[in-house]
Amino acid sequence: MLGAVTPPLLAPGSMLGQRWIMGGLLGQSDGAEVYEAEEAHQRRFAAIKFFDPAYAAEPAWSEHVRVTRALSELPGDGIARAYDIGMEATYKRPYVASERLTFPTLSRYVAERGQLSLRALAQALGTLAGGLDAAHASGIVHGGLKPHNVFVSFENPEWARITDFAVSRLRAANGRGPLALLGWSAPEAQAGYLTAAGDRYALGLLCYFAATGLPWYNALRTRDDPTSERQRGTRVASERAKSQGAELDPMFDDWFKQALAADPAARFATARDMAKSFVDVFGGGPTGEFPLQSDAHPMARTVPNARAERGAGPESAPETPMAATVAVSPTAASARAPSFPPASAQSFRSRAPEPPRDLAPWLWLVGAGVLGLLVLAMWWLRTR
Repeated sequence: MLGAVTPPLLAPGSMLGQRWIMGGLLGQSDGAEVYEAEEAHQRRFAAIKFFDPAYAAEPAWSEHVRVTRALSELPGDGIARAYDIGMEATYKRPYVASERLTFPTLSRYVAERGQLSLRALAQALGTLAGGLDAAHASGIVHGGLKPHNVFVSFENPEWARITDFAVSRLRAANGRGPLALLGWSAPEAQAGYLTAAGDRYALGLLCYFAATGLPWYNALRTRDDPTSERQRGTRVASERAKSQGAELDPMFDDWFKQALAADPAARFATARDMAKSFVDVFGGGPTGEFPLQSDAHPMARTVPNARAERGAGPESAPETPMAATVAVSPTAASARAPSFPPASAQSFRSRAPEPPRDLAPWLWLVGAGVLGLLVLAMWWLRTR
């Protein structure tokens, strides 16, 4: 186990970089801590991840800055983009401030609600695939997909996000962990190759986990059968799920077999192809309509494609020295700021809904009728 991370010692209410009002601790792991924060000059919440000071080593950190800034430029949904990236001055802790997601990780989703229905999985997959393809088209590989960095909403599975792009590469560069994640990486990642095809392999593993509640690589381990998975060669998804007491439609098997093909060239060409094929397989019911563009969660709006706003062309902003805060398209970020706060704060600022305007004529008629009845009642009382 890696050593404990030194706390940033930024008390709730203190300022980070004259931009963020710090909140409470959201979570922590070996090498990082995540805090809630609110932007000081606009109504926007963020999750700020503080890395161990060792992560600031060059050239790995500058490369992570480059990747984070590039991701913030991508249009569409499916990626939890960054608002800010920089270095905390007092404790020399590198940090990334990203959109604050109010829905759970896939790991927590399964733990609290059980596996996703195939319909819900198809909806989430459509959003995640779009984000993953957009990153791949920009030359960015995630390299560390797992249930803890994929978020899916309880209320609407189309509200889904991927976080922690290239963090596994950053960890490995600083000797804080392996490049490949045991149980969640493609075979070629074990040899040190992180590719787009490897991300799609990992996405297939996540789909199996979401549909069964079981991780693929230990689904066959039983007390009575010491035979290894490699010797058995069992790679039929529905059979492996059944061996652990889960149910999975056998129609899932062929799709999953292609997703986990040993030869990267034999896998789906894009994540979008994976999602479209998934919907085609389970298209006999309500899952048949593939969401061409998912509705973004109103609490998870991120910076837009700032390059498109500035006009076509390469990024013109120079790399900022690591000791200073690296703003991620601040003008574009403010343009796409959410118009209302996350659910955790919204309840304190709610207001009564306005009546529909098309009821106004009827309200006038009812009022006139009541007034007429009052006049008749007064006349009748006076004539008695």
